[in-house]
Amino acid sequence: MSEKINLEKYCNETKSWLTDLAAYMHSPGRTDWSFNVLKAVLHTLRDRTTVEEVFHLSAQLPVLIRGVYLEGYKPSGKPEKMNAEEFMTQISNRMGPSVEVLPADALQAVFRILHEKISPGEMEDIKGSMPKDIQRLWDRLGESQINV
Repeated sequence: MSEKINLEKYCNETKSWLTDLAAYMHSPGRTDWSFNVLKAVLHTLRDRTTVEEVFHLSAQLPVLIRGVYLEGYKPSGKPEKMNAEEFMTQISNRMGPSVEVLPADALQAVFRILHEKISPGEMEDIKGSMPKDIQRLWDRLGESQINV
C-alpha cells in the first residue's frame, strides 16, 4: 500500500517558514518577498557550500523548500569561489529589484530561521565550510540576531 502524500502539510510547513521570515524582515504578510529572499539566500549558500553539505542541509528542510533549494543545482564546479562581498552581491542579484530588502537583512532573517529549524551541528558544518570572511559575515549578521 502506498503512503498518501499530504500536500496540505507540506504547504503549511512552507507557509510557516515564509510567514516567520516576513516577520523577521519587519514585513508581516509579505510572503511574496520572503519567498524571493529565502530562495536567493538558500541558492547563494548552496552554491558556496560543498556538495556533501548541500545534501545534508536539504535533508533537514521541509519538502517544498527542499525543492526550491535544489532547483537548478549543478554540483559540478561546486563550491563556487566567492568572498563575502561577492556572496552579498549574489544574494542581492538573486532577490531582484522588486524585493525591497537589503541583502544583509535578508541574510540575517534567513540565518535566523535556519538556526531555529536546522540542527546546530549542521549549521556549524556549513559555516565551517565557508571562507573566513564569510564566516565573519555569518557571525556579524546571522548569529547576532538569532535570539532576538
